[in-house]
Amino acid sequence: MAALLGLETFRVLGPDDITIRAAFVPYQGDKPRGSVILAPGRTEYIEKYAETISDLLARGFNVLTVDHRGQGWSDRLGATAHAGHLDSFAKATDHMARAVAAVSDKLTGKRILLSHSMGGTICLEALLTNAIPNVVGAAFSAPMWGILGPPGMGLLAKSLVATGKGKDVAPSLPTTWQPEAFEGNQVTHDPKRFARNNALMLEQPALQIAGPTNGWLDEAMKTMASFTPARLSQINLPILVVSAEGETIVDNAAHVRICGQVPHGQLRVVAGSKHELLHEVDAIRAAFWAHFDAWADLPLAENA
Repeated sequence: MAALLGLETFRVLGPDDITIRAAFVPYQGDKPRGSVILAPGRTEYIEKYAETISDLLARGFNVLTVDHRGQGWSDRLGATAHAGHLDSFAKATDHMARAVAAVSDKLTGKRILLSHSMGGTICLEALLTNAIPNVVGAAFSAPMWGILGPPGMGLLAKSLVATGKGKDVAPSLPTTWQPEAFEGNQVTHDPKRFARNNALMLEQPALQIAGPTNGWLDEAMKTMASFTPARLSQINLPILVVSAEGETIVDNAAHVRICGQVPHGQLRVVAGSKHELLHEVDAIRAAFWAHFDAWADLPLAENA
C-alpha cells in the first residue's frame, strides 16, 4: 500500500454510529479519465486490492475503495470479532455512498463502479437506489447475485435469525479464520497471490474474518430476491458482468438472468477462471482487463 502515491485512508461514520475504513488514491497524471469506486467482496479488505488499484491508476483513474461495513478494519458487527456479520445490505450501500460523499470533490470526472462478489450486491443496490451520484457505468467481477449452497440454506438462516441467532456464524461454517491450503481452494489458480493474501491476514489479525452469520445470509437472500425484472429495467447505464468459468461460490445463472434484464448489459465469461478473477494468474487477469478496457469506452465516451 505504501507504493500507492497520494494514498489517503479515512473513516466514515454511517448508520447506527458504525464506522468503516475507506481509502482514496489519486491518479498522478495531468488529467484523469474519471474515477472508479471499487467495492471488494465478503471477507476482503483494502490491502488485498493494492494490485487492482495500481491497475486502475495505470488506466488513468482516481480510485476510492472501502472495507465494507462489518469487515476489514471497519467496525465489526457479529457476536464475535471473527463472525462475518452484516446487519443490512441497504446500510452497507448507504455507508459506501457516504464514503464517496466524503471525497466527492476528489472523485473528478465520470464515475464507474467496479465490484467483486458481495461488492456486486452492494453496487447493484446502489444503482437501483441512485445512492451514488454521477455514475455512468458499472463493471462486475463474479457478482454475488445468487449463492451456490445446500437447498434450504436461506430458510434455515431466516429461522435462526428469528430465534435470536442472527449474529452467530451459520451452522457448519468456520467460527474463526485459519489459513487455507492452496490445494483445492475455490478462488484462484495463482499460488503467489493466494499466499500473499493469506500473509496479509496473518500479519494483521484484525483483518481476519470467518464464516458468514445467519443474519448475513438472511440479508443477502432478501437483497438478491429484490433484484426483480421491473427494478432492473430501470438501470439505463452500460453494465459489464464478467463471470468465472470455474465458479463454485456464486451462481453464474444469476449473471445470465440479470444481464438479460438490464437494458444495456454485456456478459463475458473468462475461460478457466475460479471465483477471484482479479487475484487469478496473469493470463486470466489480463482477460478480465481486456473485457473491462473494451467496455469502459462506452460509459466514458464524450457523448455518453
